[in-house]
Amino acid sequence: MDGEDLIASVYRKIEREKALITAASNMRQSTDNPLVQQRVDANIRDGRKNIAYLEEKMRELQLRRMDQDGGSPTEKRLPSPPPKDSAGGDNDEYGEPSTVHPHGGAGSMPTGAPFKDPRPFAPVPKARPNYTKLDLIKYDTSYLGPKIQLMLSQLEFKLSVEKQYKAGIEKMVRLYQDEGDRKSRADAEGRRIESNQKIQLLKQALKRYEDLHVDIESTDTPDDESLSTPNLRKPLTGLLTMRIQAVSDVDHAAGSRFSRGPETFIVLKVEDAVKARTKPTRTDRWQDETFNLDIDKANEIELTVYDKSGDRPTPIGMLWLRISDIAEEMRRKKIEMELNQSGWVSADRMDHGSGSGRPDTAGPMSPGHSSASGGPPGSGPQGHGGAPPGAPGGGNAPMIESWFALEPVGRIYLSMSFAKQLKDRRPFDIGLNRQGAVRQKKEEVHEKQGHKFVTQQFYNIMRCALCGDFLKYAAGMQCADCKYTCHRKCYPKVVTKCISKANYETDPDEEKINHRIPHRFEGFSNLSANWCCHCGYLLPFG
Repeated sequence: MDGEDLIASVYRKIEREKALITAASNMRQSTDNPLVQQRVDANIRDGRKNIAYLEEKMRELQLRRMDQDGGSPTEKRLPSPPPKDSAGGDNDEYGEPSTVHPHGGAGSMPTGAPFKDPRPFAPVPKARPNYTKLDLIKYDTSYLGPKIQLMLSQLEFKLSVEKQYKAGIEKMVRLYQDEGDRKSRADAEGRRIESNQKIQLLKQALKRYEDLHVDIESTDTPDDESLSTPNLRKPLTGLLTMRIQAVSDVDHAAGSRFSRGPETFIVLKVEDAVKARTKPTRTDRWQDETFNLDIDKANEIELTVYDKSGDRPTPIGMLWLRISDIAEEMRRKKIEMELNQSGWVSADRMDHGSGSGRPDTAGPMSPGHSSASGGPPGSGPQGHGGAPPGAPGGGNAPMIESWFALEPVGRIYLSMSFAKQLKDRRPFDIGLNRQGAVRQKKEEVHEKQGHKFVTQQFYNIMRCALCGDFLKYAAGMQCADCKYTCHRKCYPKVVTKCISKANYETDPDEEKINHRIPHRFEGFSNLSANWCCHCGYLLPFG
């Protein structure tokens, strides 16, 4: 798509957003329902934010086209350089006047540099954006361009995984139907319906970001370095504390005309395993829903908002949080708190005359972050206000508190913290630490090619390392040493030897091979659903 077509496409997107805002304003005037008015107000706010983003992209495209065309003669005229011994600058220049030395003459830095761009629609020079991945998924984020790029890749990955999950569930439904197991078939049918509803939500969210995406190369936003940094993708272990306080601006499931509002609850999953669930509420608020979760080598947290207006709950919003992003945000907040307590003042605050170093002022590490002791700078559950009632106070340990954007619509107010655990710390005990110990039942071990296969029940979608088919929430065989995973029917056919043992341990009389060809692994960015060909687990996104 050339420049003219791209500008026309952005213009059509702006006009569409304006038409949606006009329709939403007319709807607000024609109804007295406060819930509908609240939802319409949220749509108007989002529309205005989208228009501001698209207009900025329009100006950027117009400037690029002018640069390619060479500009007009008036635009080619550059301002004359300032006098050599000048010590002042124009009012339009944002550079500080150079310092005059006591012995005469000006400083070494040129005055008023850099010069003002002579083009009529030139953008104002912007500082390098300083944001984290957690900032991009906040509801009131100002970095809409990087957020769109992040959500496009994330939603495409989630959609591909959910489609494969749905295909596996449909196979299970047909299998239970052939076996005549009505209870298992009904359970699988319910999961199939829920998976189909999640696919619709993901498609709706993906379409919304695709409609806003402007496909141009921008140098203002740096590349996503977290996808190429191994430490940020490394599974983390520690204690996660999360408090769920409120949701707002969500599309609730439709109920009967005379029924009360639907009951809303939230399910918290860690690596696709349910870890916590809130109590149902009809007010979109929760008073005491704090969860302390032990995280063991996990990458991602998923929050799913459900409405229960009939027999089955209906998903209405989803949010994904990377544990590494939470840990990075906690590290930045701790540094900011230490700097504020030590009285350290940043240079930009000194220039503006606010050199008091008070702890309540914004720190230099996170200019776009909200304070941990109050509500986010967005709006409360009923509009622009503050945090929901009962928000936890400050305290010594920093907390991440903000409204986070739900997909496809809505927002959720969370308070959370994460404490990394570097190693297993057991309390000092002179005894044997055998209080309440229970002898574990020994599993039957099947030895094959050096493997020690034992029966293992899996609760995730696994892939057999031999035949490549899926193990869908069923029991399989896993080596106790190297974690090689396969079906029960496949383990007698395994020909690969256990990698935890040398060849002479598995077969001393085996003919020695004179050459050894090692694997040549290459790193890649995982943007779709892929499974490990050895242990069978789903690879993390990134």
